[in-house]
Amino acid sequence: QTHPEQPVTIGDGSWLGTGTVVLPGSRIGRHVAVGANSVVTGELPAYSVAVGAPARVITRYDATSGWLPANEFRD
Repeated sequence: QTHPEQPVTIGDGSWLGTGTVVLPGSRIGRHVAVGANSVVTGELPAYSVAVGAPARVITRYDATSGWLPANEFRD
């Protein structure tokens, strides 16, 4: 199988765990932590933590509220 060639963007200060796969066209924001063996598709917002296949945001940092669990924010 071939994948179309599309650029991938990984923001400053982001961390990808061992075995993480980033698919073409994905965009990872600044200071994002992606758990080991995750598969990144689409976009992950800045200051978040994502895990799984496909990677989903489980928590995000907000400057005024601190760390928010996934059920307290909208993408």
